[in-house]
Amino acid sequence: MPPLTLFRYIILRALFAVAALALALTCLVVLVDLIENLRFIDKFKNGNFGSALLLSVLRTPALVLTMLPFVFLFGSIWLFTQLNRRAEIAVMRSAGLSVWRLIGPPAFLAALVGVVAIGLLDPVATSMRAQSERMRDTLKGATSSIMRDFGDGIWLRQRDAGHILLINARSIDVEKGVLRDVVMWRNDKESAFLERVDAPEASLSGRTIEFKKARVKEAGERLDHRMPVYAIPTTLQLADLRERLESPETLSLWRLPSFILLAEAAGVPSIPYQIRFHDLCSTPLKLLAMVLIAALFSLRPVRSGAGFQLFLTAVGAGFALYVVSEMSTALAESGTAPIALAAWTPAIVAALVAVTGLLQFEDG
Repeated sequence: MPPLTLFRYIILRALFAVAALALALTCLVVLVDLIENLRFIDKFKNGNFGSALLLSVLRTPALVLTMLPFVFLFGSIWLFTQLNRRAEIAVMRSAGLSVWRLIGPPAFLAALVGVVAIGLLDPVATSMRAQSERMRDTLKGATSSIMRDFGDGIWLRQRDAGHILLINARSIDVEKGVLRDVVMWRNDKESAFLERVDAPEASLSGRTIEFKKARVKEAGERLDHRMPVYAIPTTLQLADLRERLESPETLSLWRLPSFILLAEAAGVPSIPYQIRFHDLCSTPLKLLAMVLIAALFSLRPVRSGAGFQLFLTAVGAGFALYVVSEMSTALAESGTAPIALAAWTPAIVAALVAVTGLLQFEDG
């Protein structure tokens, strides 16, 4: 069999296995998430089945991409097991083909899908997930308190029944709820200007924002007036400053670098965003490692009663990689381990261990 024909044959089989498993997983995720969203929707009067289904559809792409390593693990196990049962691997090996010629096509597919996933699919999935979170907030009737990080600092926007607050701050301490170099515009519900407040510092205190050494200028006044402390009511709380900033899961690979720089300049903790950036970058290697792990346990001749044990061993190795990844993430979040090292080490170690085992299999 010519090399190109063999490559095309194996990669098409691998593509079919991965695509079939991804489709089945997508249907399962939609079903499970739909049940959960129906429970969530049932708590609100303005919720219905259509809203629950839309939420599930918006959330599914991000969830499936998260489980993509397991798609390649199980898909590769199925591929190599089928080739083994049909004695195709034995025929190819007897023809003098190395194990790397057999692993090459699915490994290439894994790396390619990993690059496409983080570069093209993930931006769409993160955008849909962000839309689903906004939809959930709307269904809950939560006040529109949104924090965004741009080049000119932190921006907060809060809308309630009577007013709209638009706040800009150079930096923020999310633990203490303190904003520095603050400008606040307050409009009525029709967006008509009511007042502007400038202050070197502002802090959340209960249900109010207190501006220190404030300069206040109201609508219709030419001159502003100074006040040692100026407080206005708000629904913002410390939890809003911690939670309403865009979550790492709603940011794509292309937005994360600039967002990390802006967050660090504004005093916002950036570790979760750095972890997600490195986790996304390591996705192609993770998928490749899953293929190598599957090959390590599935290419060997299957003896009577040993096939199921090999399958369980491969699955256990894949889940062990997942557990190690979660532990590495926890170490990075706590500051115990460097972020890049924690994100890349599990995939690198898994790939090296699998390659070592395959080298022994090739030589033996």
